[in-house]
Amino acid sequence: MDTNIKARYEKLYAGVVYDAMEFDLKLKHNFLLAQTIKPCWKFDEVLFGPAFTCKGEKVLNADHIDDTVRLKMFQRFYEGCVQVISSGGFRSVAQFGDISGKIARKFGAVGAVVDAPTRDVKLIERDGFRLFSDGVQCTDAYGKWQITEYDVPIVMPGIHGTVHVMPGDYVFGDPDGVIIIPKDAVEQVLECAEKRLHRENLIRQEIYNTNDIVELNDRVGRW
Repeated sequence: MDTNIKARYEKLYAGVVYDAMEFDLKLKHNFLLAQTIKPCWKFDEVLFGPAFTCKGEKVLNADHIDDTVRLKMFQRFYEGCVQVISSGGFRSVAQFGDISGKIARKFGAVGAVVDAPTRDVKLIERDGFRLFSDGVQCTDAYGKWQITEYDVPIVMPGIHGTVHVMPGDYVFGDPDGVIIIPKDAVEQVLECAEKRLHRENLIRQEIYNTNDIVELNDRVGRW
């Protein structure tokens, strides 16, 4: 991953990234994950990196238990990636925990996004691992749910319907939400978002210098 692009994205926030994709580039597909997928602990840093996708499913019986896929998966991680886990709609167990975070980081991941609950939140926070999840609970997943595939296209729940995530698409996450940026649009989105950031910073400064908000809007543009 281009370290310059990463550093520039980390200066942004979800609002300008969303506006760039929605209003400037007018991307037609869904890209904003469901609002229930939130940081599992309070952190201010942006989570940004290429998606390492994986998906799992409910274990139907004891004969189906196979943890080797998950263990082999970690060997395929790479520096700077973000693990993105599609639960297959099964939310009765915690599908991430602090051990998973420690191993993910060891093999290069800078964070993770899961559309199901996590556990061990205090330990994950202590490690500083940036994790977005859909709730918290302590039920262990072993024998009930397992990762079955990785580095494949996945589907995640979104604000406006399902969001398709391809391996290598980019993940942008902050306290306002998680956005999936198509890998072939990552530079265009960045340039548009930086322009919006510049204009919004100008407006923030101008607010202190004028009482004529209509004139400010006419001069600077919609914010």
